Amino acid sequence: ASSSDPTFTEVPRSSGEGIQVPPGYKAQVLLRQGDPIKAGAPEYNPATQTGEQQEQQFGTDADFISFMPLPLGSKNSDRGLLGVNHENHRAALCFPGNPKQLTREQCQIQMEALGFSIVEIARGGSQWLVLRDSSYNRRISTNTEMRISGRAAGSPRMRTNADPTG
Repeated sequence: ASSSDPTFTEVPRSSGEGIQVPPGYKAQVLLRQGDPIKAGAPEYNPATQTGEQQEQQFGTDADFISFMPLPLGSKNSDRGLLGVNHENHRAALCFPGNPKQLTREQCQIQMEALGFSIVEIARGGSQWLVLRDSSYNRRISTNTEMRISGRAAGSPRMRTNADPTG
């Protein structure tokens, strides 16, 4: 019985719909696929979506989430950066009509939906808020330019047509 042991009541298994949380807790949807994460980014519209729009919006299939307190080095739990990995994009869920053959634009949307989102969030009373105008907010996707450093830099395995030096 240390102070790090969970103190909430276990939620029983269920096959019902909806999110179940222990008594005294509440759930909140903070970000959904396609939600804008930058100031001025367009709202998600699956009928008119483009790759350029998706690179300003939250990705799909989150399987890793981290919280990094702000300011850097603090233990603040009311403001920080939310880092979320996006490992997959399901055409059947994201494109109207469940297309069997994807267009070039749909493939570009899928590529931009994968990767990683970094979003500044802050607690506002009992709710969490996405700070869309934060300079920290960004998407890292298949087309994001990166600089490789350390021992990997220059390795033959890092060389591509776009960067023959690796």
